[in-house]
Parts: sequence; structure tokens; C-alpha cells
Amino acid sequence: MNFVSKATECFAYNTKIIETPTTKEVYIYENPIFTHSTAKQDSAETSKRKTFDEMSARRQYDSLKRKQKHYEQTRWEIARIVDCNFDDRTKFVTLTFRDNIQDITVTNREFKNFIQRLNYYIYQTKTQLLKYIATWEKQKRGAIHYHVIFFDFPYVAKEKLQNLWSHGFIKINRIDVDSKENRGRYLSKYFSKDLELKEHKKKAFFKSQNLKMPKETRLMLTDDILADLQKENIIFQKEYTRQIYDTKSLISNGTYLKDSSVTYIKIRKERDRCD
Repeated sequence: MNFVSKATECFAYNTKIIETPTTKEVYIYENPIFTHSTAKQDSAETSKRKTFDEMSARRQYDSLKRKQKHYEQTRWEIARIVDCNFDDRTKFVTLTFRDNIQDITVTNREFKNFIQRLNYYIYQTKTQLLKYIATWEKQKRGAIHYHVIFFDFPYVAKEKLQNLWSHGFIKINRIDVDSKENRGRYLSKYFSKDLELKEHKKKAFFKSQNLKMPKETRLMLTDDILADLQKENIIFQKEYTRQIYDTKSLISNGTYLKDSSVTYIKIRKERDRCD
């Protein structure tokens, strides 16, 4: 039974469900999240925001923890996109520059031009039909290279790809995974390197607009939904703490943030697909 279908979207929720073809991830929050208050909260936090050096030791620690969590979430978001679009024509390609180019603006422009040339070569149109997600990485010598995952990618001879790229070597990597649910994690590891650096750079990640995306549902948990959840094929479950904005905690903790528990449940799916 699909317990997601029993609920509708609401202005406040305590449960978030993210679905891909192979997994269903459930986040159950101790404190409900009110969607209408996000803008006000962001505005309040922005107005109080200090530079890292201006923060107290406790707030510096909290800031680093939030940044670390953001990096981890980015990797999992990429893994979910891979899971939603992976097929038997998926290719993992690395593009390198023979010259020691270290300017991100320059290399991003060359990458964009390559995508346009490749798209036109395959589809004979300027309309973007290629399906891909990409990121850049720095080599030890400082030169930039790109990792690209192409989905539903037709056969193109390596020599032709080399010619279309024209800036250096191309490597077509083997996608070696032991199960469907691991393929996203395997490929996303290449996208998680240098995340601290990428946070401050323009266009760290690229993806085409025609990709299938994970289905996300936000709802208030009910007894019947919880009962259906227990019947699912749960493969992992844990509880962790997140920090939420709370004005009352200023008196007790000296900060506008307080701890709130989250239960995370991962379910293995077999036949469902992303919308």
C-alpha cells in the first residue's frame, strides 16, 4: 500500500518523503515545519548574520556544522538525481585540459560550448536535448577538469568526443556498482570533492533542465500512514538532531537555535519510478 497517496500537501508538516525509483526516504520531524514562515525566518537570520570571525566560538562551531550538513545534502541530492535518470545508456565521462587553466570562468565557458557542440552533433538541433549532470574538480597541478554523467546517451566514438572537446583528453569511466540503489552513491562521490571551495565559485554544478527529479511530499504524519510505513521494506533507520530557529531558546541557551530530533527511515523500492 502506498501511504503517500493518503495525504495531501499542507501549510505545516512534520514528515517529508523523497522518492526515487529504488528508494523512499522518510524524515519525521519532532517539531512541525511551517512553510509560510520561511521567508520571515530567513530575513530575520540574514539581518543578524555576522562574518565567521565576528561569531562566538559556539556560533562558529554551529556554522561549521551547518555547512558540513549542507555539503552532505548536496551529495545525496545528486545521488537521487542519478537514481531517477540512470539507464543502460548512462555514461560517465571525464574532460581534462592539456593546458594548466585554473580560471573557473574560462573553463565553465568552454564546458558550455562543448555541450552545445555535442548536442548539435547528436541531435542536429540547437534545442537542448542532452541529459546530463556535471561538476568540476582541480587536479594536483591546479588545472581544472570536469566529471559529466550523460543519461540516455547514444553511442559516440571516443575519437569524435575527443574532437568535439578539443581541449585535452577524454576518459570514459566504467560505472561499477553492485546494486541499483548504490549507483547514485557511487557516482555522487565524484561530485563531493572540493565542496568547500565550490561554495564560493560560480557554477560549481551543472545539470540539464530535462532531467527527472525525485518526488518530494510534505505532510502531517497520521496513525494510518505510520501503520503503512511499518509494512514497508525498511532497510535503515536512525535518529539525529537538527537545529531550528526558536526565539525562546535565547534565554536558556544564549542563541536563537535549539536542538530538535529527526527520525530518518530508508525504504527499498522495486517497481516504482519517479514522476
